[in-house]
Amino acid sequence: MYTDSQDPTSTATARNEQIAAMHREYARQLERRVERRARASPETIEDACSFAWLQLLTHTYIDLDAPTTERALGWLTQTATREAWRLEARRRRDGLADQVVLERELRLREQTALATDEIVAQRERLALVAPIPERPRRFLLRLALGHSYREIAVEESVSLTATNHQIARAKRLLRAVEAAETPRAADAAQPLASAKT
Repeated sequence: MYTDSQDPTSTATARNEQIAAMHREYARQLERRVERRARASPETIEDACSFAWLQLLTHTYIDLDAPTTERALGWLTQTATREAWRLEARRRRDGLADQVVLERELRLREQTALATDEIVAQRERLALVAPIPERPRRFLLRLALGHSYREIAVEESVSLTATNHQIARAKRLLRAVEAAETPRAADAAQPLASAKT
């Protein structure tokens, strides 16, 4: 509650500055705490901690002044840990679903009389993305299905920056997989080439 002498805008600005200072000092410590409790992927930890810091901006009843800073950090840890659990559960579900979605898309294209060679190419591309870790693969598959970066960010409950990062990572991994596959294909073709001479 504000007194007559307090300006709500200046109070909010001061609080935002306090949170920014806390973030600079405690962000890495918060990530380590959540990592020990949630045992999730680094990306999930990062997303969960970002969520907790954003929540702190709106939960104005949490006192940030010393000596209650540790209490605020405890609240951040609990909030981020719960969010990490939620994200991990969702990503496990989505990880099982992404292959089903792509297979359904392929079947639909087959039913609409898509050219046989294009169907084969689609299946080869599907096999190529299989070695990519589940999270970046899911982002890449959504992009391949025609979703925009903004739509993917909403579907994955992450920022646009995180979406760009995951898709760039997936593309790097895909290039590495393709590079590894090329020498294998050349090796397999070598006996055939020798047989023709």
